[in-house]
Amino acid sequence: MQTINKRDFFIEFGDKDHAIAYFSGIIKDTRTTTLLTIKNLTTQELDWQYQQGWNTIGALLLHIAAVEQYFCIRYVDNRELTEQENTELTPALDMGIHIPSLITGKGINHYIDALLASRQKLLVAFENINFEHFATTFESKDYGGECNVAWLLYHMMEDENLSQGADQYDKEIIPFQKCALNIFCSRLGFGQRRIHRNLQFTVLKTIKR
Repeated sequence: MQTINKRDFFIEFGDKDHAIAYFSGIIKDTRTTTLLTIKNLTTQELDWQYQQGWNTIGALLLHIAAVEQYFCIRYVDNRELTEQENTELTPALDMGIHIPSLITGKGINHYIDALLASRQKLLVAFENINFEHFATTFESKDYGGECNVAWLLYHMMEDENLSQGADQYDKEIIPFQKCALNIFCSRLGFGQRRIHRNLQFTVLKTIKR
């Protein structure tokens, strides 16, 4: 398992296409922050649910890895998933009714390995991406119209940074689950979605009880 010790607070451009270098810096920092935040989570914390059917931190980590693989296949390789890929990725991509199968009882290394493997595939895919590729458009049923590769890549990082369900944050009393989801995917985000790290780790301690 790769050891991540700290973030880098600069983006190296060098001789690379500057657009590619900039996106590379963003995806590197996003994943580094995720790994640093989750590295000490216990199996109990990874599998914890506020109630049956709710997302777990572990399930969302697998979702991040699956989305990254889907991006490489669909928008870089520009092809549909094979039957085997569809079988392997659908539970983590769709979640919902698949949540029970994503509660693995495994330790944090299982999830870190999944994130590192999906990231390696993305880095390999990046070797075949250029600025023109960023402008390639796709019809998207998910987003209700056309979108381009640059926006999809941005949205993939946004999905990793922001917790699913954060839109409900200010609408009701905050159950522990909504705070727990932000532990790994919030980086002091935007407006009312902002959650201070002290609160995040306080919630983790509460979950341990």
